[in-house]
Amino acid sequence: MTRYLLGRLGEILIVLLLMSAVVFCLIGLMPGDPVDLMVSGNPKMTSEDAARLRALYGLDRPLWGRYLSWLGSALGGDLGYSRAFSRPVLEVLLPRLADTLLLMGLALLLSAAIALPVGMLAARRPRSAIDYGVNLLCFAGISVPPFWLALLLIMLFAVLLQWLPASGVGNGPIDGLRHLAMPLAVLVLANVGHYTRFVRAATIEVLRQDHIRTARAKGLTERQVVRRHALRGALAPTLTVLALSFGGLFSGALITETMFARPGMGKAIYDAIMGNDYNLALVGLLLATAATLAGSLLADLGYAWLDPRVRLRAGP
Repeated sequence: MTRYLLGRLGEILIVLLLMSAVVFCLIGLMPGDPVDLMVSGNPKMTSEDAARLRALYGLDRPLWGRYLSWLGSALGGDLGYSRAFSRPVLEVLLPRLADTLLLMGLALLLSAAIALPVGMLAARRPRSAIDYGVNLLCFAGISVPPFWLALLLIMLFAVLLQWLPASGVGNGPIDGLRHLAMPLAVLVLANVGHYTRFVRAATIEVLRQDHIRTARAKGLTERQVVRRHALRGALAPTLTVLALSFGGLFSGALITETMFARPGMGKAIYDAIMGNDYNLALVGLLLATAATLAGSLLADLGYAWLDPRVRLRAGP
């Protein structure tokens, strides 16, 4: 196990290194740079001033040289400054990361908590009225665009009923929950259908296996068969979907955060890319990549815990 973990951690570091180079080059090849934005915002700035600023920020150097300089500073713990906020990158990202973790974490937990029992209920009665009803609701949830659903909730609960605020994060726990209600509802409704259908398909596949027939032949009730045998088998493939969603906990939901004006990671990364804020965009994207890789590692460990037949080993 230790050898396997060390091998996977080494792979994660290599992927992050390659990802940092790719993202840095892509952002660096975008038209314009931060100095161009300064020039456009200050007509009194001369070409000599722009040249001095480019030399100060290192923008007059080749792209690979700027990347190596950034990498050396990052390995030393200095991730650079955000041009747009004139503050260290971590000081800008950490508050937004906390808001995104709260919103996306609650959405993932609620979606999984709803999808597991509903998906298994539909799988126990395939082609029944319950199964058709669950599938219809799932397709409806998957098909509705998040921005349109957000607009409907804002019009209903913020404009007509005036029960909930339309934007912001609020002050204090109670006010924060009121601001969190509609974005959370949008994310749950957008994801729960996908998770439910995956749980349903995985459970149906498990219920067809030989050990399930053996358990039924021993006289176990259907509820005992599902709880003791089918649930554990259905959770293993479901971990794949949850692991892929883990990266979203750190990268945020751009559309939902924009619609409800929440200062989350998705909005921060988008604004950084559009504003040529190199350091902020790079660190935000690397954080999302690291979270996705960590989710994949946790899913592999979960497979080994749920299924004793799975053996984790390093190498082929």
